[in-house]
Amino acid sequence: MVSGAVALTRRRDRRLRWMTSSGNLDGCKYVDIADTPFTNTLPVRRLGLVRGAAADITVAYVDGMDLQPWPEPQRYTRLDRDGADVYRFTSLDGGLTADLPVDAEGLVLDYPGPMTISDTDIAGRLDPHGCRVE
Repeated sequence: MVSGAVALTRRRDRRLRWMTSSGNLDGCKYVDIADTPFTNTLPVRRLGLVRGAAADITVAYVDGMDLQPWPEPQRYTRLDRDGADVYRFTSLDGGLTADLPVDAEGLVLDYPGPMTISDTDIAGRLDPHGCRVE
């Protein structure tokens, strides 16, 4: 291993539970990587919530550079915002709450912090079929 590099070791036990050096990830169906809206897109798309509905999930949360995930309970609530698709994300242990606007495909477009995706960013790189355009 390179000096200063971090490794993530994971395995499954006989009961098919995910384990890491930081503990048991049993029940985690999703991964949430800190500071990126892309991993919030996964539960938004899979949960298929109708407006006004909410769901609690447990994710394997990965924070920063240590790459040691831990189970974190989260709640996603689909809001009714004048026809716009917005999901309220709540970290049930961490206290963070954010309203996440999504596009028609469920891609999170804005997230608290440094990451924002604009329609022009996406449209400028993809053709009408979703293929990358150089």
